[in-house]
Amino acid sequence: MSAASELRKQLSGEKILVAPGIYDAFSALSAETAGFKAVFVSGSALAATHLARPDIGLLTASETCEIVARINERISIPTFVDADQGFGNGYNVARTVKALERAGAAAIQIEDQQEVKPDTAPLSRPLISAAAMADKIKVARDSLIDQDVIISARTDAMSSEGFDAAMERANIYVEAGADMIFVETLTRRAQMEKLVSQLGAQVPLLHNLLRPTDEVTDAQTAQEIGYSVALFPGTVLTSVGQALENALAGLHGNPELNAEAASKDRIGAKAFLSKQG
Repeated sequence: MSAASELRKQLSGEKILVAPGIYDAFSALSAETAGFKAVFVSGSALAATHLARPDIGLLTASETCEIVARINERISIPTFVDADQGFGNGYNVARTVKALERAGAAAIQIEDQQEVKPDTAPLSRPLISAAAMADKIKVARDSLIDQDVIISARTDAMSSEGFDAAMERANIYVEAGADMIFVETLTRRAQMEKLVSQLGAQVPLLHNLLRPTDEVTDAQTAQEIGYSVALFPGTVLTSVGQALENALAGLHGNPELNAEAASKDRIGAKAFLSKQG
């Protein structure tokens, strides 16, 4: 069974699929070892760890595909890949999807933000038209060899156009052939329930568990509402970042004290990496 087929099987189950955001083979193997059944290759995490930059569209398609290939060479669970806007127009989307499929992606997420962000507001979320995004979805589906690979459509319309516009876009994207829908920035349970009532019977829905201020902050509640995927994109990165800061601050402040701890860490890492995949 291919990774894409396995992911589709997981999504058809009653239990919600919990996917942590990862950024390289080491973090992916850590997630698999911990027992997760799938991982999300987070675009923001890739930008932070490979470029030490914010997620403003600096990472290229080829860089993303290379990282995804390394991850899939090391793990056996499905990878869900953040492909930003497909890295360009429809022609770029076709090339990106083909490359990510070759790299082993089981699911590919494409968003409806503009390909190039304004220089004055690189963190903004200006959108392409719903029709242009629908064309990207159709191109993505037509570009696949393995039709089990999932094309997930993300809309950021909630931030700039409001809930009704986001719902309209979500429906258009399903009609265009999206296998999964991700409406970003749904902060209220009532909004999530309305999305499920309209589209939950047609396609799996993904919820981003990122903000502690949202009404829904746990996977169990998202499952009760009717979602299929609970995404935790920042947990691994923020945890590793904090541990890295603490370790380096301790080492810099008292290197003799940390020598023994560093030795133990090397032993643990050696045992972990000796696992054959």
